[in-house]
Order: sequence, then structure tokens, then C-alpha cells
Amino acid sequence: MTRMIAVVTYGLPEGTDRETAVQMFRDSIPRYMATEGLIRKNVLYRDGLGGGIYLWESREAAEKGYNAEWVAYMTAKYDHPPQIEMYEMPITMDREYNTVYDEGAAYDEAAE
Repeated sequence: MTRMIAVVTYGLPEGTDRETAVQMFRDSIPRYMATEGLIRKNVLYRDGLGGGIYLWESREAAEKGYNAEWVAYMTAKYDHPPQIEMYEMPITMDREYNTVYDEGAAYDEAAE
């Protein structure tokens, strides 16, 4: 099964500063922690723009997560609809945890 990366961006409500945006992102943590098939979410911020880089177990999990209810929630919360780009993620090298993920095999330690 191929993991998927989704890059999601959306405009923030007019006049939203960084501190307010970060609190809005924090407020959604329980929702994403309970999302089936979501492995990781990295939150993105730039003046006037929010988003996330999502790691999903599969395309099916991502498509289930980005359903009409989620799009409506995001649009209502941020006053802008989300834009989603999906990519297959066959390999990940992680220096923080000294691991490599390969869709063909998982390693406990990075290759020497």
C-alpha cells in the first residue's frame, strides 16, 4: 500500500495574525488526532495563508478524510475553501528518528 502526502493550503480570514492563526490550528488538534488513516500532520503558516502537510496511510484514507463535511468545516472555519495536492510517498528518510520508510520494506535504522 502506498502512503500519500497531501499539501493543503487555504487563505486565512482577513486580518488574522500569526498568534491567532496558531491558536486556530491548535484548536483543531483533537479533530485530526481522531482522523482514521492520518499518520502525521505538519502545520503551515505564512502571512494570510494556512495549511498542512498530511501523511496518510493510503490514497483511500486521504480521500475519506477530505470528504464534503471536511471541506465545509475548513471553508467555514477559515473563510476560504482548501486547495489539496496529493502525492504518492514511496520512500521517507527521517534523520530525527534515524529511520527509513520504504513501501517495499521498513527499516528500524537508516541504511548505513
